[in-house]
Amino acid sequence: MPRILSALLMATALSAGSVAVTAPASAQEAATAQTADISVFYGHNPDSTRTLDYTAWSDVLGDIVLRVPPSTREPARGRPVQTGTRIFRGNATRYRYEANRVVYHLMDEPYEEAVRDFRIAMEALPGRIDFTNLNRDEQLAYWLNLYNATVIENILARYPETHIDRTRAAGTNERLFDAKILNVNGVPLSLNDIRLHIVYRLWDDPRVMYGFHSGTIGSPSILRSAYTGNSVWAQLDRNAEEFINSLRGVERTRDTVRVSAVYDEGAHFFPDYDTDLRAHLATYANAATAAELDNALPIEADVETWLIADMTNGVIGCGGGGSPVQVSQPIGTSRVNLNNLDCYTMPTTGRILMEHVIERRIEMYRNGELGIVRTIDLPTTDDGTPPPAEVQGEDAPIVNLAPTFGGQSTSRSGENQPEG
Repeated sequence: MPRILSALLMATALSAGSVAVTAPASAQEAATAQTADISVFYGHNPDSTRTLDYTAWSDVLGDIVLRVPPSTREPARGRPVQTGTRIFRGNATRYRYEANRVVYHLMDEPYEEAVRDFRIAMEALPGRIDFTNLNRDEQLAYWLNLYNATVIENILARYPETHIDRTRAAGTNERLFDAKILNVNGVPLSLNDIRLHIVYRLWDDPRVMYGFHSGTIGSPSILRSAYTGNSVWAQLDRNAEEFINSLRGVERTRDTVRVSAVYDEGAHFFPDYDTDLRAHLATYANAATAAELDNALPIEADVETWLIADMTNGVIGCGGGGSPVQVSQPIGTSRVNLNNLDCYTMPTTGRILMEHVIERRIEMYRNGELGIVRTIDLPTTDDGTPPPAEVQGEDAPIVNLAPTFGGQSTSRSGENQPEG
């Protein structure tokens, strides 16, 4: 169950001066008043040490994202067995036990406001600082976090949804990824503008594909922590590994090696498509996946599913009847017992997924696949302490995106949150 971050109800503050955030004009209004070129975002400063603090977004993601263990490469077949009804509205795709999930059916108003406040702060940021004075890693983390937050906000506004390719952007009748629902420094942007015309154009590295979560099972997973400039490439590497070694990334049939449709959209990253894509996939492939990258078989980039990456496949009711979910914690319990959860707390479709997640975690624990500790080397002085900000460069002050509560920081930066 998510932890309630009451402090996230407060307005977001930016930079050391705690600049108050106000909502920018809508993209539609900006489009009428001003037409700007996307190239205004193309500049960068490779020597900049200025960083953006995404602790607030990591806090939210840590609460709303269920981490699903890596794929076993065994497709889910048929439909889950249910008793008491012949009506099944859950996820029947063969990929239903893959990809992290957002618990949309449990996200009440505080979380909706927290996601919206973060998106507003992110949207306003390039108008508050010299965005072109950030280095490329900081800019990449910015675009990935803005994109993913906007996807989650819009799906939540339309929830319950099942097929995200049919989802309209909130407040419009336009497709979610085509609508110019953002206004960044006077430039009306769609989600496709960010992905295809900014990130895909400026970063000639196929790993950027794994940072964009479309809200679906078929896309790269949403992580349980924000992308940051200091760790963005390591985070993308981990997401690439999870995706490529899942069936929704690579799946061999008798006649072809089927790969995700994201590789067709990102074909320009692979000039000699067949050879370059195979080499890229092999970089992250485990033994089971590598065995399926048969050079004698042609590649078909046609694996996709637009089913929502949530717990319940857009179902918020009991069985086939459809009673609304009531977010509640059983009185007197301190741990979750799946047998005690009724459909008001966890619909049947969610219980089926959760049972699989628990079984996989137990299996991984028994096989010694859990408990990996990763360390990050930080610059230090001779006595082992981090250098003061003034020594790190003129741009060292952090742009803080963390919400504030009564003047107190709400960050949990000292906590150890899983990345994936």
